[in-house]
Amino acid sequence: MYAFSSAARDLTRAYYNPDINFEYSKFALIDIPAVSTPSNGENFIEFENLRQASGTAYIPDGNANVDFAQTLQNYALNFENLILTDDDFDNTLYSTDAEKILFKWLHHLGAFEVKTANSQQAVSGYSRAIENEDTTNTGNNYSRVVKYIGNIDVSNDKNYQGNIYNEIFVNVPSSVGYTPEILFKSTEYNTTATEYDVSLNGGIINGRSGQTHPDAFLDLDALADTASGGISLDPVDLYNYGIEWNSTLYSKIANDPKLNNFLDFSKRGGDFRFNAILVYYDLYSKSNIANKSTNLYGILILDNFKDDPNSTGWYIPELSKYKPNDVTGLNGNAFALKLNVKFNSSLDNVGVELNINDYSTFSMDIFLDTTTALENAAKLLVEAGNSYAAIAQRVAELENLVGSSTSSDFSERITSLEASIENASLNYASSTSILDMITSVNARLNQVISGVIPTEIQYNTNVLRAGDGIKIDKLNNTSIKITNDNNGYTLNSVFEYDFISGTSGSLISSSNKFNLNLTASTGLIARIRPFDNLIRINHNALLGTLTGDLNIYLDDTINTWKNGQTVKFSFKDQLPNLQSYKINIYTDKNNGYALKASIDVSNILSQKPYFELICIDEINKTFELEIIR
Repeated sequence: MYAFSSAARDLTRAYYNPDINFEYSKFALIDIPAVSTPSNGENFIEFENLRQASGTAYIPDGNANVDFAQTLQNYALNFENLILTDDDFDNTLYSTDAEKILFKWLHHLGAFEVKTANSQQAVSGYSRAIENEDTTNTGNNYSRVVKYIGNIDVSNDKNYQGNIYNEIFVNVPSSVGYTPEILFKSTEYNTTATEYDVSLNGGIINGRSGQTHPDAFLDLDALADTASGGISLDPVDLYNYGIEWNSTLYSKIANDPKLNNFLDFSKRGGDFRFNAILVYYDLYSKSNIANKSTNLYGILILDNFKDDPNSTGWYIPELSKYKPNDVTGLNGNAFALKLNVKFNSSLDNVGVELNINDYSTFSMDIFLDTTTALENAAKLLVEAGNSYAAIAQRVAELENLVGSSTSSDFSERITSLEASIENASLNYASSTSILDMITSVNARLNQVISGVIPTEIQYNTNVLRAGDGIKIDKLNNTSIKITNDNNGYTLNSVFEYDFISGTSGSLISSSNKFNLNLTASTGLIARIRPFDNLIRINHNALLGTLTGDLNIYLDDTINTWKNGQTVKFSFKDQLPNLQSYKINIYTDKNNGYALKASIDVSNILSQKPYFELICIDEINKTFELEIIR
């Protein structure tokens, strides 16, 4: 883990100032690109993009682990130290420049790039940026660096054998995917300097002149991003971006009542991979909570760079985050990561180290046990609620039974039951009674066999009635005939219709044709009926100049739409060129007529069109339009 000096400075400020509070608050999962030469818009890392104090390009070591640590130290951390020690640095501000410097470093390496966000991404009135990912598949192969942002919900201070640790829990639940869009805001650096000349002090990073690096693989040569006017670090560089943590400025969250925060928003994303974590903290005044800033603490790299000569080269292995698939039933995965940060109070050797031991999981175990207990309690509460609801329903049924019956009703029912039982007892009182019943049944069966009793049985046919398209013939005394009464097409009557007044006009037929050049509020109306409908439209070819869209209204108030129901439209006369006008079909009269289909000149295959409107969802009034000609 690489921590920034400004974080250590803020920890010291909070330690000595009782009004200042320091707490870990947020995190971001990022995917650091591989080291390679880009093409087609890829964002790969190129260490040689940075320059040495001599003005020459940085020469990579050949080991990406060395180059990564070298450029982060000699460029990013050196840049931060130059700002912190500048004489115009404002010590009263709560915001730091660590996050801007990190993304600036990644940008100059070729890994990170942003573009201006539009109104569908950032709330209007706020200038924000978004990563340069291409969502239109036009050949830009840029891959987002920042994949997911979330809150650090649990942190814990722990004292173990004289060592004080701060446990930070990073939780990524299984229900989420990547955060669909992440905004970035541009802010000024805490300095008025226009550049820092890194060629001074022999080109050594700030404060290390005359020293030797304790790591044999690293040096102390300062690195910069521009050679204009000298080798310098430029604080007014355009890449001074940090993550926008205010969810109300995200258009998709602000405009969707189902989204309340970043967690809800991330449930809209899909699978993603990451190989590093950015850890943030909040620094604020206890007496004035509004005086608050979210700052970058450091970057945690989850693994070393690996070399794959058969692929892109050096890369950091990634962890894959899978989101559950509701369609296929595939399970997702979750991550619960814990950072143990140990602080050394010795002023001559302040540092941060990562300690993960078997015993340090105890606090997390307590937290997980508590969560499990709460989940079981919630389950028991739900089960108790269901049991209570079932009992309440049974009591209500008993109340209805008692309330609707009187004591005399119960008495009459009991008397009737006693009489039935007594009669049954008499029938089966002795073997003689049972034999008499068998003899009687046998005698009647013999009469049926010999023809004395007729075998024909007459059923009550009045219980049978015809439905739509069905005809029942009861004229034959010995049988019932059921036939299909649907003749194929139901010929609908079509009338002129004024939508504004809601009145119907004359019947449209071959002898009374429809004039296409009537007022804009005039159209055609027909009532849908069961089975196939055929609407034949006759119009006057002599008065055939369209002055607006041709609107057709289907009245479904008496006969409602059914799945698969089809209405056919046949134009019997030649239509003029629709030009910019359309043929519109409206239905769902109870809701004021809704437009369900629209045909323009590019859809029509003939000057005497023929098309069909098919209902595919009778609940939501959804239709498909098939144009035959």
